[in-house]
Amino acid sequence: MRTQGLMRFAKQRLLLTMTGGLLVFGGSAFAQPANDNCATATVIPPSAPPYTDSVDTTTATLDPADPLLSCNTGDDGNNTVWYEWTPATSGLVNITTDGSTDVNGGELDTAHGMYTGSCGALVEYACVDIGLNDDLVVEVEAGTTYRIKVGEFAGGVGGGNLVLSVEPPPEPEQFVIESSRDGISPPISSLVGAGAALSAEERAELAPRIQQLPNLKEIPNLMPEAGSFGPTDSESASSSGSAVPTSGRVAMKGSPRVLQSFEGGENDDNAFVLFTLIAPPDTVGDVGRTHYVQMFNLLTEIFDKSGNSVLGPFPTSVFFTGLGGPCEAFNLGDPIVIYDEETDRWLVSQFQGFSAPGFQLCVAVSETGDPTGRWFQYEYEFGGIGFPDYPKYGFATDSIGLMANMFIPFQGAGLGVIDKAEAMQPGPASMVFFVLGPTEFGFLPGDNDGPSFGNVPPTFFTNNGGSGDSIDVWEISPDFEILENSTVGEVASLDVTPYDSDICPAPRERCIDQPGSGTGGEVDPRLTITSLEAISSRLMHRAQMRSYGDDEDDDSDSDDIDLRAVLNHTVDADGNGTAGIRWYDVRNKGRGWKVKKENTYSPDGDNRWMGSIATTKSGDTCLGYSISSQTTYPSIGVAGRRGNAKRMNVREAVVFDGNAAANVQRQTARWGDYSSMNIDPVDDTCWYTTEYAKPNSFIGERFGWATQIVQFDVDDDDDDSDSD
Repeated sequence: MRTQGLMRFAKQRLLLTMTGGLLVFGGSAFAQPANDNCATATVIPPSAPPYTDSVDTTTATLDPADPLLSCNTGDDGNNTVWYEWTPATSGLVNITTDGSTDVNGGELDTAHGMYTGSCGALVEYACVDIGLNDDLVVEVEAGTTYRIKVGEFAGGVGGGNLVLSVEPPPEPEQFVIESSRDGISPPISSLVGAGAALSAEERAELAPRIQQLPNLKEIPNLMPEAGSFGPTDSESASSSGSAVPTSGRVAMKGSPRVLQSFEGGENDDNAFVLFTLIAPPDTVGDVGRTHYVQMFNLLTEIFDKSGNSVLGPFPTSVFFTGLGGPCEAFNLGDPIVIYDEETDRWLVSQFQGFSAPGFQLCVAVSETGDPTGRWFQYEYEFGGIGFPDYPKYGFATDSIGLMANMFIPFQGAGLGVIDKAEAMQPGPASMVFFVLGPTEFGFLPGDNDGPSFGNVPPTFFTNNGGSGDSIDVWEISPDFEILENSTVGEVASLDVTPYDSDICPAPRERCIDQPGSGTGGEVDPRLTITSLEAISSRLMHRAQMRSYGDDEDDDSDSDDIDLRAVLNHTVDADGNGTAGIRWYDVRNKGRGWKVKKENTYSPDGDNRWMGSIATTKSGDTCLGYSISSQTTYPSIGVAGRRGNAKRMNVREAVVFDGNAAANVQRQTARWGDYSSMNIDPVDDTCWYTTEYAKPNSFIGERFGWATQIVQFDVDDDDDDSDSD
């Protein structure tokens, strides 16, 4: 998409002048298309869909008075045309430019949007610029007049043959995927040993080799921006940002009690193990009955629950020893580890692509509850579908839920399930996977922590990829006997207080300040102290669920459904670009999903982002996140909520104070891309891991990061839980 838009700078511009409504070139006149202006828009019949129109836009012009599309780059190009539509019926439709071609016969890189109001007083309703040809799937209301502007990405390439169609929304595309490779690893403990600090002499010997490597890697940055999807901020966000009106006083209940805090992996580990430095770390972890497993790009380390390293750090590909193929040969990243309380098993995963033919997801499930033992291994080939970026997983009844954002080409979110029984024994394991289309984004799979494990369907939650006023819930109904009979669909759209995900105009909301952001690179640009990415276009790992089974106080015929989920994402908390964390507590007691509580956590003027949230069995909530601003060095904070309080009522504890070391991250803006809050299945405490800024041993604060692991609780036996 972006490369085609940039082609225009390599082309010689032809001198055009405008005379009496005609374009004049070389003495010849070319008429503009009839729908060149808003006032002369082509009228789409009220009965649409279906509807298709084709128009030559090479002689179209841009009226300087026209509003610019908010999802584009501030330049809609000179070749814009207009349509007008007053639908006869309400519903969801797809306004698509599929089939449009540029003057060279290639795919035309369009950007288009819908407005309400009259020409000269238009209000943007929805906008899309994701792929080359784009789909804009929107809800329309019968009798409302919409005006549709079609332009080109980043100034365009001079127009072409534009095809605009109004269609029913696309159906998800189903794929049945059998594991292309499967196997069983040797015990991991036989392949790697416990981590040991290198001596000063060993570091000095390795340093010159690493300093000269070109391997400063950034994990593929493929995500669309916040605001690239659906209704725009003018429809959803307010001048006060994403604040949630809350009446009454909420009594504060002290601070989290930190039980232990210890160092996790750092970028030096990548240097010493794989001779590379990388960003971002994609820090993730989970806690089981006897171990804590942490993963980060591109390594894994296993700890006992006292914080002692048991194995590693070692390349994540070790889990796939003996499997063959790219899963065993390469480490690309986006790691995930989750623990299943029901079966006492672990799941680990990373993606593959670009280093070998095709695109793969590599999944391993432990044979027992001991993560140092053997693992069942699975490779899933996605080469005929697309690149499965940012994969996330969650355990459900009989299923392992999967979400991946599909690229090359961009196809929006994909939702799938793996047969849980097959994955926990030797042999192949099947998956059914649905590609939802380029307008669906921002999903996470629900991950059930119990204490009940029946009647939990594979559930997925989304903030729809950016600013809005709803959280949607989808489910897959799997049929593992005949996978083709499996179905996917939206089961609920939950109204929430409007939220604004557009924290700033920078790519991926690259506007989280560090002290000195934008300075330091006067002599060497690589030394620039960057503003960090907020990544506000999606829900943040993980979508923790709990099933409580039969509720004795609920006399409904609910099939013993009593589900709870907690969710979070980054928002503009105050309307001034301060990042905060919007969180939700949603419930389903057999009558459908409902929002029980919601609020935005932003206790002061510092940015808080990259959050992760979970609830304990006893019903308390733990929240972890990063903190930074122009005056606060990148730090780690945790807070909590006891009972059903309207707000986080357990005060913030800074578990890593960045001001003490005063370190920043330079050269790269990548931060996160996620963190992980998990609940101990033994003692119901909270475990959180994320990154902080720490110079590496080779190029200092450039690509400088490390991680922390903290165990804490928010319970206080001497203090009653606050409720509303």
